[in-house]
This record gives sequence, structure tokens and C-alpha cells, in this order.
Amino acid sequence: MRQISKGFLACLCLAWGTASAQVTEATITADGTGMTRDEAVAAALANAAGQAFGIQLDAASVSHTFGAEAVTNGESETLMVNAVNKVVTQAVNMPANNPILGYSIDSLSEGYANTWDATITLRYAKFERLGADTNRRSVIVVTSDKRHQDLLTTTVAESLVASRRFDVLNRRNDKLFEAEKAFIQGGDAAVSEVARLSQAEGADYLLVAELQGLSIRNNMRETIRMTGEVLVRSAVSGTLRLEVIEFASRKVKWSGSQKFGATYEGVSSIGAATLSRLIGDASGKLMDNLIASIYPIRVVKVMGDVAIINRGEGSASVGETYAVFLMGEELVDPQSGESLGAMEVEAGIGKITEVKPKFSFLKMATGSLDANAEYIVRKTDKKVPAAAAPSRPRQPAQSKPQAPSRKDSFLNN
Repeated sequence: MRQISKGFLACLCLAWGTASAQVTEATITADGTGMTRDEAVAAALANAAGQAFGIQLDAASVSHTFGAEAVTNGESETLMVNAVNKVVTQAVNMPANNPILGYSIDSLSEGYANTWDATITLRYAKFERLGADTNRRSVIVVTSDKRHQDLLTTTVAESLVASRRFDVLNRRNDKLFEAEKAFIQGGDAAVSEVARLSQAEGADYLLVAELQGLSIRNNMRETIRMTGEVLVRSAVSGTLRLEVIEFASRKVKWSGSQKFGATYEGVSSIGAATLSRLIGDASGKLMDNLIASIYPIRVVKVMGDVAIINRGEGSASVGETYAVFLMGEELVDPQSGESLGAMEVEAGIGKITEVKPKFSFLKMATGSLDANAEYIVRKTDKKVPAAAAPSRPRQPAQSKPQAPSRKDSFLNN
């Protein structure tokens, strides 16, 4: 069997140079033994591909696929690569992905008992995920509301993204994804770009959004008898309900509802932008409750009378008031064994003074914090006590001047 030509490898290297930094080329070396040269190389390729993708491959399957390819197209020097790609994509269920880029034969020799030994170095495309690994759960927003489907899923997803607590998955814009997929599989993209395909994730949670009791009353008119003036107004009201369902178990992990509504004088109809804003406000309030129940606000660092909390832009605002609680002993339900949370003791109250993209500064107005203790934080309506005005030193009392006595007057004359 012939080795892949230097020209083909050079083309792959040139194409690789234009690839994005998130798609990397990896190599792995493996040995194989067979009754023929081709079988030895196929066995080495199967071993290498198995190690690269964490699967078990049968060398006989690679040889069989290679044999079928050779019958139909015996002039290509990439038959073995095609054969390995077919076996790999079937094993990892990635039919659109051909991750094997090429290989080189390091050694090929005839061994004992008419067998052949081969050592090859396999080159394959590897996709590196963007950013650092996180423990965020993935969520997809869904709804059964056909009329307001796009508005609901888009508005609620924006609130989720702003919370910075979940990885929000996109299931819309399928045509755009298919167009990009076709480009990657086409001749203009680098060969290694195929590693981007078949990387979509499934959702940990389904966030089901529903509009309940939605009422839109447009162009309501009222005529004033004395003047004949016609007053126009429009009104909208309803309830947004959100429900978080764990995909694997189908358990409802959280649910909540938030009413919304408004009346607009001089407006003949409620537009999509107005409805989106009202739903967005309701979604934001529900998201605060959702995040607080799953990911309570925590103090990350204490610097004197300033605490850094793990909420940033979109989740905290300058001037908001928060109560800080010292976390104590965890309580456990004796019947179910379920954690009831930790005992909490209020440690003080503070205000947000500065908001960064992922954290905020909380200036304590009352109480003091220990840098080695654990604290959780919650919004509060309590008023931050105003700083006491500095006391002024008391001036000595001045006595009222007394009229001179007749004796003094007489002596001074």
C-alpha cells in the first residue's frame, strides 16, 4: 500500500494554517500487526484512532472498508484515510464529521510467521471549546405558545443570558446553521474545520415559558359629552409563568409566575415592542427568584467594609440595597434527608457602589464582615441608616453683660 503523497500532506498543512485557533491538529502514534502490509497499517490506524477518540475500533472493519473503497476507486491515495473516517464516524455517531486528516508510516517491516508490523503517526482534527471550562448548566427556552413563540423564547433567553449563570442553547435559526455547515463541508473551508461539526450539546434543563390570561384591548374609545372629545387608550395584562424541568429525569426543579400589565393613554394599539418590554420586565423579576433559589448571591471577598459579590452587569445595579447573612450550620430534614439550607444570621446591610461585568462592590453601612467566614446576600427593602452628622464642640455659655452698679459707676467717675 502506498503512503499518502507529500503533495496531499502539504495541502493539508496549508489548509490547516488558515484554520481558526479553536480547531487544533493533534497527533498520536500507534502500532499494528497484520497478515499483509495493508492489514498491518489498518490495525495501527485503528489503534491510533481508538486512542484519539476514546473508542474501540476493529482493525478488520477498517480493512473491510478499505477493501470496498479500493474496488470502487482504486486510484485515490487517501483510501485508507477515508476508510478510517467511515469507521470512526459510525462509532461516534458523527456522520457529518471526518476528523482524520492523514497519517504517516514511521516503520513497516515483515515480522515472524509471515506477518507484518507497522508503526504510524495519525493526524486528526480536534475541536477546542471556546473559553475556559465552567460548571454552568445548559438551558434551552421552549414554549407551546405558537402565536408568541419567537417573542417569548427570545425575551426569556435574554434574561437568562444576562444572569450569567447558565449556558443558553440556541435551537432557532436552523437555516443559518445549515448554511454554515454546508460551507464547512465545501471546498473553500480548511479540511480541519470539519472538527466543528457534530459538537452541539444537549440541554440539562428545559425552561418552559407560558403566557397565561393574556388580554390585549386596543383602541378603546370614550367620548366626553360636554366637549365631544374622543379619548383613546389601549391596555394589556397577563401572567408570565416559567417552569424549569430537568431533561434527564423530567422533574420540575422550579416554577414561578409574575403578573404584568399597563394602560397607555392616547395609544390605539399595543405593539410587539411594548409587549416584549412588559414580558421582559416580568421575566427579569422571575429570573432573580430563579437564580436566587439555585445560585444564591455569595460574598467572594471581604476587604474591610467592602464585600465583593458574585453578581455583575444585568444582575446588580448601583444603589441597590442588600442584606448580608452569615451562613451557619446546615439543617437537614430528619424524614426526607433533604437539606433545608443553612442557618442564617444577619451580619449587616450595604449598598452597591460599583458594578463590573461579573461582580460588584457592596459597601457595608452597618455590621462588619470576617474575611474567613461564608456569607450569602439578598436584596432588601430596609433603609440604609444615614451617616450621623459630626457633633460640634459645645461653646462655653456667655453670660449676659450686667449693668454696672452704682458703686462702680461712682468709683469710675
